[in-house]
Order: sequence, then structure tokens, then C-alpha cells
Amino acid sequence: MYAWLVGIAIRRGFRRLNAGDPSGALDRFAPDAHFFFPGRHSWAADLRDPDQIRAWFQRFVELGPHFEIVDVIASGPPWNMRVGVRFSDRIALPGGGEYRNEGMQYVRIRWGRVRLDRIFLDTQAVADADPLLSPAAS
Repeated sequence: MYAWLVGIAIRRGFRRLNAGDPSGALDRFAPDAHFFFPGRHSWAADLRDPDQIRAWFQRFVELGPHFEIVDVIASGPPWNMRVGVRFSDRIALPGGGEYRNEGMQYVRIRWGRVRLDRIFLDTQAVADADPLLSPAAS
């Protein structure tokens, strides 16, 4: 039952990201959370500071991303839950065209608070789109 509720909360958070509101995700982060977005581009992040995590998400939603959630899995008790999210995302590029990617998100949750949020996706696709996302990427 708890895993089902977590799935609903995850989907709701992604709907809010699609609407340009990162608070649905950010409100669940613990003060000592670790956010990791891999790669060699301006979006790469290995963050543990809540203000830096908030700034990363705010910058991201300004691009107008659109996520489609393919699957959410959750396992473990409320004090040590693991969540996996399979998604696809797209962003309209300035001047036409579209960035598209798909990936997975691994989340560790303790008592309803995100302790770890790690994204796995095609980092080359992000790097290729990065210069096209200016001025947001600057």
C-alpha cells in the first residue's frame, strides 16, 4: 500500500515539473539530500546543498520540460524505501527542434524524505542540446 502511495506522489511531482513548478519535488527533499545528474555539460550536478538543489531545479523548469512516466517501482519499508522511475522527456529548443531523452531515476527515501536522487540518462544527448538551450544554459 505504501509503495502505491509513493508512486502516486512521484507522478504528481512530475506533473508539477511539467507545469513549471519544482516545489512538488523539492518539498520532499531532506535537508541533507544528495542530488546527482551525470555528465560533462552545464547541467551536470553533484549537489548536497538545499539552495543549490533548488537553483538547479528552478533553472531546469524554466526550459519547459515535459515528462512522460513509463513506470514507477517502489520497494522497502518507509524508513528505507528505494524508488525507480522510468521516464521520457522532451524540451522544445529555441529556433525549432526538440531535445528528447529517456532515462531512469533512482531515489532513496526515509520517512517520506528524499535522501538521494540520482538520474541515469543519455548524457551525450544532454551535452549536444546544452548549447542550444541558451541563454538558460549560460
